[in-house]
Amino acid sequence: MRTRLTLPLLALMMSLMLSACGFKLRGLYEVPEALRQVALVSASQQPSQLEPELRRALEINGISILGSTRYQLEILSERHTRRTATLTGDADADEYELRSEVRFRVIDRQRDGLELIPERTLMTERVYTNQRDNITASSSQESLIRHQMQQDLAQQIVRQYLSIKTDA
Repeated sequence: MRTRLTLPLLALMMSLMLSACGFKLRGLYEVPEALRQVALVSASQQPSQLEPELRRALEINGISILGSTRYQLEILSERHTRRTATLTGDADADEYELRSEVRFRVIDRQRDGLELIPERTLMTERVYTNQRDNITASSSQESLIRHQMQQDLAQQIVRQYLSIKTDA
């Protein structure tokens, strides 16, 4: 009887302690009411690799993506590169460096396109080991790392967007 009561009580106490210390899941932020709507625009003619992750990061934080609203987040350009970082003794690629960059800005449409965040470039890079004897694993590893890099850039943009000082 005593253990039946102890377990739920312990779970309740743990959840209260976590909420009291300010714990929240990574990637979740306090969003001011004025910033809960944004228009997301991509200037590039190419399909954006970043946009799906950015949409997800905004929506998870309760930010609605609308076609027309006061604030407009513009993805001006993206660049993704891969280069050989190190070589083996046989001059084969041993490690690759992946790099992703995004240029973006945020404007206030109600104030004649005032740049709240002027054009800014964010970058992330990672290095991974090339498994010459298992090309499929290396390809999968590169795809996974690219996905993580897109998530990282999306989080960086969301943090920058939430740093805007609103007059509301």
